[in-house]
Amino acid sequence: MGGDGGTISSNRTYLRGAGKACHTADHPSNAAKRAKLEDTEQARLILTTCAISGAVLDLTPSKQHHGNNSCSGADLVVCPYGKLYKREEALEALLRRSQQINSSSNVTDALGSHVRGMKDLHPVRFYVTSAPSNGGNNNNNNGNGRGTMARYTATCPITSGEIGSGNVPSFVIVRSKNPKSKDEKKGSPSNDNDETDGIEFSPNVISERAIKEMGIEGLQSEYGPFEERNMIRLAPPKAGGVFEEIQRMWEARVEEEHVAKMQKKKYKKRKRGTTNEEVSAKTKSETKTSLPIVAAAASASIQGKKTSVADEARSNIQTKVANNAVLSSLFGGAGKKNQTEKEKRDALFTRNC
Repeated sequence: MGGDGGTISSNRTYLRGAGKACHTADHPSNAAKRAKLEDTEQARLILTTCAISGAVLDLTPSKQHHGNNSCSGADLVVCPYGKLYKREEALEALLRRSQQINSSSNVTDALGSHVRGMKDLHPVRFYVTSAPSNGGNNNNNNGNGRGTMARYTATCPITSGEIGSGNVPSFVIVRSKNPKSKDEKKGSPSNDNDETDGIEFSPNVISERAIKEMGIEGLQSEYGPFEERNMIRLAPPKAGGVFEEIQRMWEARVEEEHVAKMQKKKYKKRKRGTTNEEVSAKTKSETKTSLPIVAAAASASIQGKKTSVADEARSNIQTKVANNAVLSSLFGGAGKKNQTEKEKRDALFTRNC
């Protein structure tokens, strides 16, 4: 129309931003967007599948949760790096690891070296919401045979943000263990049932936004007691150094626990050595104390024996003097006047003659 020849819109002259670097695939802005999309997809994959088997996590609420139909029923655990596992799969992986250590085989560990045992795996309970989903073959029929089932999604119980999408940063709250008293350790009844009824079947995954809005202190009444350092970030992104920081903090914590354990062992060993030394010193002291007593008793016994022997000899001599007239006249002197030496010699000479 008009015979002016018109314009061809495909020419680069008429394209906005044509030929500029920002439209190329390797531009930094596009690379950052692509990395963000990859982190989001990776987070969604971690939050919806088991890290060992790759099976999709079942978030259907369990009927055993005492009427709490908003808490996921699958037995899930999380590692310090924010990966989710089925508890059975994690236990089997730990058993395989122990068998590999005993057999010295070089099979790759499915859990990773950062998981030392079940003490490093903590339970995960999502707050789930349902949305009807029309599907074909499924196990959740509504009774009319049409095959309609509910699709459960992990959400934040405070902000209602969809955690399972991977776009909402979220944390698992790890409750602090209450130290048991001596009476409880000996077998006295405790309130474990009360705690199980209220806490164990309550969701423990909340979003980062909820933590900022409520604060750590504000969450203690419903989710506590817990410490901020024990919270686990689910599916931490590798962009921005978030995952590297979590990895560094966990390695430092493991090293700290190892040092504390070694110091506790040394303290116990030193305490046992001190106890043995005290017992040995006490025994030596008792021995030293008993030696003078024994020596004194022995000396007294010997002295008594000497005294009895001397008395017996003296008695024998006195008997012999009394029976012999000559000796009696010389040594007796009983009932007679004192004689001179000359008189004694004369009397002795006269009696011998």
